[in-house]
Amino acid sequence: MPDMRFIIEPPKFSLYGIIILVALAVGALYIFALLKKDKLLQNNVYLYLLIYFISVFTFSKLFTVIVSKGEANIINAGLSSYGAMLGVFAASFIFESILNLEGKLIRYSVVSLPLIYGISKTGCFIAGCCGGLPYDGPFSVIYPDGENIPLIPVQLIETVCFLLIFFILNAFSTKRYIVYITVISCALLKFLLDYLRNDHLTKSITVNQIFSIVLVGVTLIWLFMKKIKQEIVDKE
Repeated sequence: MPDMRFIIEPPKFSLYGIIILVALAVGALYIFALLKKDKLLQNNVYLYLLIYFISVFTFSKLFTVIVSKGEANIINAGLSSYGAMLGVFAASFIFESILNLEGKLIRYSVVSLPLIYGISKTGCFIAGCCGGLPYDGPFSVIYPDGENIPLIPVQLIETVCFLLIFFILNAFSTKRYIVYITVISCALLKFLLDYLRNDHLTKSITVNQIFSIVLVGVTLIWLFMKKIKQEIVDKE
């Protein structure tokens, strides 16, 4: 029987940063295409994209610094997926409040999140970060420069799952509750897939999983309050 394990040799130059930039660029183009289709943000798109990139990188690094408890600084800190998500929220809320785009900028930005995350995890796979649990079976991966043991290719599993969510939800991007559905779906998927990461060798629950739970709770409360507000408006 052929050996179904894959050995990932480190590239001669770092692809991680390039893939992250590509993921953000693809997400920004997706948002821009939807806004252009609705004829919104035409005169401010370049300013929005600038703030979008700055906000994503700043929040993703700050999140890593905060959860590292002093072990990382803003320069050497890696990029956190949840930090990047907060950055997208921040940029979108700023422009939404200034330009009053009928909530569409926030909606399209949120729906782009699984696309951005799915693409970015291929960078983690190549770099060998965010690795999976030890697993010596078909399609396991080995990083000679890392622990040099077979691991679950959890990064690629995340890529496939999140891209699948994106394409499914993309068909419903104009639906009323798509923002809440997207956030909750991504948070729950992230919570479950985190059990396949090597962090669970030493932890019963990870920071990502805690944040996933908090995010689902906040989203449900937000939805509940919005429905109550709408019911009050309808009665008036």
